[in-house]
Amino acid sequence: MQSEYDSIGKEQTKTVIELAYDEVISYNKKNLERELQNESRQHNRQRNKTKRREEEI
Repeated sequence: MQSEYDSIGKEQTKTVIELAYDEVISYNKKNLERELQNESRQHNRQRNKTKRREEEI
C-alpha cells in the first residue's frame, strides 16, 4: 500500500511540474507577442513622424 501511495505521489509531483512548465511557457509566449506588438507600433510611429517631417519640408 505504501509503495502504491509513493508512486501516486511521484506522478502527482511530475504532473505539477509539467503544469508549471506549461504555465511559464504560456506566459512567456504571451509576453513575447505583446513586446513584439509594442515594438511594431513604436516602429510605425517613428516612421509616421519621419513621413510628416518630410511632408512639411
